[in-house]
Parts: sequence; structure tokens; C-alpha cells
Amino acid sequence: MALASNSKPRKKPSRIYERRNIWLLIITTLLVIGSIFMFAPPQEKINQGLDIQGGLSVVLTAKGEGGAAVSAEDMEKSRAIIESRVNALGASEAVVQVQGTDQILVQIPGLTDTEDALNTIGKTGKLEFARLDSFTDEDVKTKIENGQFGSEATITDELGNALPAGETEHLKVEDGTYTPIVTGANITNVTVGKHKETSADYAVNVRLDGEGTSAFAEATKELAPTRGKIVIVLDNEVQSAPGVDSEIPNGDVQITGNYTLEDAKSLQTVLESGSLPVSFEYAQSQVVGPTLGQDALKSGVMVALIGLAVVMFYLLFFYKGLGLITAAAMAIFALLYLGILATLSSFGLFSLSLAGIAGIVLTIGMAADSSILTMERFREEIRMGRSVRAASITGVKHAIVTSVDADLVTLVSALSLFFLASASVKGFGLTLALGIICDIAMMLLFKAPLIRLIAPRLIAKHPGFWGIKDSLAASDDFKALAAAEGTSVAQAEAGEAMNLAESEQEAERTSGQAGEAAAKAARKTRGRFIKRDINFLGYRRVFLTVAAILVCASFAIVGVKGLNFGIEFVGGTSVSFHGTGDVTTEQMREAFNEAGEPDAVIQTTNADGQEGFLVRTTTTSAEEATARANDVADKLGLNTESFEVTTIGPDWGASVIQSSLIAFLVSIVLIIIYIAIRFDYKMGITAIVALLHDLVLVMGIYALVGREVNPNTIAALLTILGYSLYDTVVVFHRINDNMQDSDIKCTFMTMANHSVNQVLIRTINTTLTSLIPVLAMMLFGGETLKDFAFAMVIGLVCGSYSSIAVATPLYSMWKTREPRYAKLVKKFGPEVGRFEFGNPNALTAAGIKKAKAAAAAGTATATDVPTSAEAAAPDQHGYEAPHGAAASKSAAKPPKAKRKKRPDKK
Repeated sequence: MALASNSKPRKKPSRIYERRNIWLLIITTLLVIGSIFMFAPPQEKINQGLDIQGGLSVVLTAKGEGGAAVSAEDMEKSRAIIESRVNALGASEAVVQVQGTDQILVQIPGLTDTEDALNTIGKTGKLEFARLDSFTDEDVKTKIENGQFGSEATITDELGNALPAGETEHLKVEDGTYTPIVTGANITNVTVGKHKETSADYAVNVRLDGEGTSAFAEATKELAPTRGKIVIVLDNEVQSAPGVDSEIPNGDVQITGNYTLEDAKSLQTVLESGSLPVSFEYAQSQVVGPTLGQDALKSGVMVALIGLAVVMFYLLFFYKGLGLITAAAMAIFALLYLGILATLSSFGLFSLSLAGIAGIVLTIGMAADSSILTMERFREEIRMGRSVRAASITGVKHAIVTSVDADLVTLVSALSLFFLASASVKGFGLTLALGIICDIAMMLLFKAPLIRLIAPRLIAKHPGFWGIKDSLAASDDFKALAAAEGTSVAQAEAGEAMNLAESEQEAERTSGQAGEAAAKAARKTRGRFIKRDINFLGYRRVFLTVAAILVCASFAIVGVKGLNFGIEFVGGTSVSFHGTGDVTTEQMREAFNEAGEPDAVIQTTNADGQEGFLVRTTTTSAEEATARANDVADKLGLNTESFEVTTIGPDWGASVIQSSLIAFLVSIVLIIIYIAIRFDYKMGITAIVALLHDLVLVMGIYALVGREVNPNTIAALLTILGYSLYDTVVVFHRINDNMQDSDIKCTFMTMANHSVNQVLIRTINTTLTSLIPVLAMMLFGGETLKDFAFAMVIGLVCGSYSSIAVATPLYSMWKTREPRYAKLVKKFGPEVGRFEFGNPNALTAAGIKKAKAAAAAGTATATDVPTSAEAAAPDQHGYEAPHGAAASKSAAKPPKAKRKKRPDKK
């Protein structure tokens, strides 16, 4: 009594856990309120990318002299000059930034006069005045002398007739073949005026500084007596070569070249901004009409809403009340996601693109995936004999650990996309990575605390509504079977699934008629879970043979038919016309013929119910491509705001392939390292083999159907990398847990097969919930979203299949060769499903005796038998005695007073 009075009352652990869960939900509430404040209204708070808002996006690649590397100083000077030119165009919210070591990205949202911008921002603006007698190329010198430096360009029609193109073609000269007198650096002022009072042409008037004026005056003084010529060279093209009548001492020079007013103003902008220190070429150019971008945004938002609604409906149908928790979790996920995007937008770190919308849609499936994993593990632990409270603690914990492992593997893929892939895929990688982070936060801050709080109060009291009634009923049957077999409930359930005949024989052998009755009741158990293991690994050689045949067939198809690479890889121009109405293919072809593109490839499209055309040409000049697209739109009476022009330089494809391959290889290496540290390097290698299987099949199907391979395809393939590994990691995680904690003795192959079956329902449900938004993309999305969706549909199906049919068999066969598992094969044989209980739970001994006595009296039923789970039942706080291997070890020890002392070793 004295001891009792002096002891301090201890706080109940359950109250500590409750407080912690309540605080986590309070934090979630505050984050949600903050997120709503940040993103409302989303159309104003979340920046829209250029492909949604409309405008111009170009990537300029610097070309050093003689292939030399361009210095960082020259790149920064060039960026500043280009930025000043863009500002002179009147563009607002433009982006001009150095990208890599030799590229400059220019994005001008909302720009309407894209043709003029293309003719301005990339011009080197290298203006030089040189004496004709300084030219060393005699052929060039003769042409300039004869006035043959500016002729009208022509195009050839289908009949071979030369027709005027309406453009002036200037004579090109090489650096080093002439000696400049003055350069653009000597310019102090530039104005535009008429060439002559009576002329329709315009000229650009240039004023030189003191040094330039002195040099120009000296040259004109020497040339005046012989009417020598001064050649005006702009960007290595001869603009004019006026003869010198007299000395020009004041530094006022007029540049003529049959300029229109627009041409003269464009040249004025270039010269005023200064000469770029290096020459640039358009590596990539994209012109998007604002109408087209907004239509794409609407279709993307519709896809996201449809996908979210259908996924929630399916989860409510399958999981009943637990589906409500999942729906609430996905709503929290969406709010946190929008809040992060809005916060990044406020700092100018994020702009929503079409690729980003695809990433958002795909993360809907991932958020549902983690929820399904949690629900399935929660229901499974209840079937294993745990109380609802205990299952809400241990089951949710195990599910979250598995989800986080799988999410982190996918995050490696997403970050590799963001940091290493080309610019067109960066938005996709960023939104995917942010979605994964939000998913992890939602699990830890909302889903887990909520389940733990309501489990003993609501879920346990209304099992039918919450969808756990079948798990509780199965638990009773497995408790009786466990008592009859003398093992834990978890192992009784596993044995029943692995080999029904052996499980029933063990129950009957151990407990006689009571065991037979318990086995009969367990055999009739019903519920939404796998009752008997499907012998997947028994047919592993068939699966692997089929996989090998499919891979070989894919390589053969790619080798014979080849891949249809888009212009992003081979260079050229793609023009997408939308809402073309009654325009026919013949009319479109004739319009491009007249615009100077007789070899254009034209195909019809249908996006959002609107007829359109996709036209591909070999033109790699962004200026020419945009001008011709505008001409075609004018001739056919089409809206110039509803077409998109994408031009890719010949070197762009190589950089896209290189960056994508680097992202892919880095992902593989990091994933193998992570899995090796977290689990086993053999898991990492076999997971990568399965992944390569999936990617090869996708490319084989692409070659078979002739679908175009573009950067969106690359992004989808790298996303498949994450999805395929997600499935594989979940299976491997369960194999790892079972081999560490199981009391059942069996071969590695048998335990691996059981692990696959344990997560099979989860695999089916997660594949379906991931496919739903992807199918929505295929049905309702624009062309960009459909590119993602096509590859993703194939990849999701292949990824789910390969986890079971490729990764697990290869890993199991490899592990079986290890000495400790090879011994088990000798004991049990190669057949999948044979097992024995390793350490029957000592706590069931009394129950077995009682069951035998009751059976002899003829009064026992399966549910009358006391079970190991009852002996180790949780207390009022949800804690329970250990079962399984832990129970065997702890229960087998007698009290200290009755232990026999071990004789001393000699």
C-alpha cells in the first residue's frame, strides 16, 4: 500500500496520441486556410505560362567564331541587349534569361505582332562600314562593283517556274574578307526617314561618335576623287554600296536597302540596342495564339475535374465510409497543391504550362494511390486480428512508410526531369515533384491523424458504414483457426491463403474436430480481399518468356518501321490551325504552295470538337515560318490568334535527346542507390530491368501505330519510370516485411508469391484510379495532353503487369540462389505454396486443450475457441501484446523463478 501511495499517476499514452493527432489536424486546417488565401481566385494568383496565355517563346543558341566556346560575359551582354530590344517592342512581363552556357530563352506573353518580334530580337546587329577596295574576295568585289548585292528572291512552283517571293536577297560576305572603317559601337543616334522625298522606300539615318566621325571623314576624303564606294554590311549581308561624291565630315550616314517602314523601324531597334557580341540562331520558336492557349487551359481544367470526380466516386463505391476519408484527403491535397503553386507564382518561380497541367492531372492518381494503400493495409490488419484502434496505428504507419518509399522513388524521376531535361518538360517535372510533396504532407498531417482519432469512436461502432464489416467477420474466423493451429492470427490467415489443404490439415492435426470446424468456417470467409493466393510465381517462366518475346518484337518493329520523330528531333516547323471551319485540305495545300511551301505535309485534326489542320514543313527559320503562317491565315480568312507555330532548329533535337537521356540515366542510378540503401541492391537492379521492359514496349507500340515521338512523349516515358517503380517498390516492400517478421517457414518464392497477392487488390485499384484521369486526358484533353495520355495508358498497364510478371520473378529467382534460401528449397521443394508454422504461439496452448475437450463433449463451435489474439487482446488504449515472431519469443519464456539454470560451460 505504501508503494502504491507513493507512486505518481502516469499520463495515459492514448491521451498523448490524441493530443498529437488533434494538433496535426489543427496545423492542417491552418495550412488549408493559408492556401485558400494564397490561391483565391486561382486565375489571378497562379501565373499562366506562355502556351496558355498566348505569345512568343524562342530559344536562341549562341555561335562562337570557328566553333569556339562563348564566354559567360558575352552571354550576359547579349542577354541585356536582347532584353532592351524586347522592351522596345512594348512587351510587358517578358522573360529574357540565360539558359545553360550558350542559350537565351525569350518569352513574351500576350504578344500579337510576333513576326516583327522575330525579325528584331535575334538579329546580331553587327553594323560595319568598309571600303570596297579592302575586300579580298574578287568575286564579291566584282558583284558589289556591278550593283549585284541586293536582288529579289524567287521561289519555284510545282511546274518549275520561278516566281518573285516579295523579299530582297542580300549578298553575303565572310568575316575577315574586308576591313571595317567603323562599326555599330560608334553609333550615337538612329532615326528613320524617307530615302528621298519622292521615294516610297525608307532609310535609316545613323549619327556616329567622335572616333567614328573622324575615321569616316578620312575614308570619304580619300575615296571622293575616284568615286570609290563604301560598303554597308549588316550581319554579314551587304545592304548598300554608295559611291562617295565628297567628304562627309559630320558623321551623318544614311543606310538604304529598299526598306519598308516596318523594316526600317526594326533595323532602328536593333542598332539602337547595340550589336550583339556573338551571333545567334533560333534553336526553337513557338508562337501561340491567345485563343488557342485559353481553350487548352479550359480542356485541362475539365480533365482535372472529371478525373478527380470519377476517382472519388470509385473510391466511395469500393471503400464506402473509408472512401469519404480518401475523398477528404484528396480535397486537402488539392487545396495544399494550389496554395504552393500560388505561393511560387507570387515570387515569380512558377508559371502553369500545358505540360504542368498534365503533371497535375497525373498527381491526382498518385494521391488516390497512397490513400488506397492506407485503406487496404488498415483493413488487412483488422483481418489479422488487431482491434480497430490498433489497426489504425500500426496499419496506417506501415502504409505510410510504404507510400513514402514509393513516392521518394517517383520524386527522383520528377526532380531529374526538372533539373536535367529540356525546358519544354521542366514544368511537368516541377508540378509532379510538388504533387508528391503535397501527397506526403497530406498523409502525415491529415489522413493518418484523422483515421487514428475516429477509429475507436466512429469506425469501430459502425463497421458496415465504414466498410470494415467483412474484415471484422474474417478476423473472427481467422482467430478460431489460429487457436486451432496454435499460431498467431496473422500467420493463420497467411497459411490459409498460401495453401488451403496444408492449413486445414494442420488445424485438424492439432485440434481435431474443433480444428476441422475452424478450418471449414475460415474456408467460407467472404470479403473484398484475396482469400487464396494466385500462383503467379508458379508460372514465372511463362511470364518471363512472354516478356522477352514482347521486348524482342518491340525492337524488331522499331528496327523495321522506325520511330516517327517530331520536328523537335529533326528540325522544321509545325503549324497547328484550329477552328478552320469549311477549309479543305486542298485549299490549305494551295495556300502553303503560294506561300512558298510546296512540300508541306498536311493532316487534319479535331480538338475540343473543332476541325483543324497540322502542317509540317522543313523550314527552320522562325521568321520565315511565322510570316508564311500569317500569309496562309490571311488567304484563308482564318483567325490569326487561333494558330500555333513551332520552329525547331537542326541542332535542337540533339540537345533534347541528350538532356532526356542524361535525366533518364541519372534517375536510374539514383533509384538503384536509394533502393540499395533502403532495401537490397538486387531489388534496385531487377526494378530497373522491369522498367526498361516497360519503356521498350511503349516505344514498340509507338513504332507500330506510327505515332509521333516528341518531348511530351519523353516526359510521359520518364513519368512511366516513376509509376512503374511505385508499383514495384510496393511489392518489394511487402516481401521485405514478410521475410523479416513472418513465423511461417517457406521458400523465398512462396513468400514472394504471397506478398504479391497481399497487394494485388491495391495494385488493381491504384491502376484503375491512375488510368481514370489519363483516359480523361485522352478523351477531353487537347493535343498536348493526348500526347502524354497515349504513352501513359500503355505505361500504366505495362508497369502494373511488369511488377508481378517481371520484377518479382527475377528478384525471387536471384534471391533463391542465396545459401540460406537455397536450403529452404531443398527442404520444401520448388513448388510454390508449401509451408509450415515455425514457432507456434505458446499462448494458445490452453486454448487448444479447451478446444479438444469441448470437441470431445460435442459442444464446440469454431467461434467458441479462445484465441491467441484474445490472449493478446489490446487494452483500452489500443495497445496489445505482441504476436507473430515477437509473441513466440516472449511467450515461450517461463517465469524467472521456474527457469532452469544453465550449467556453466567448461
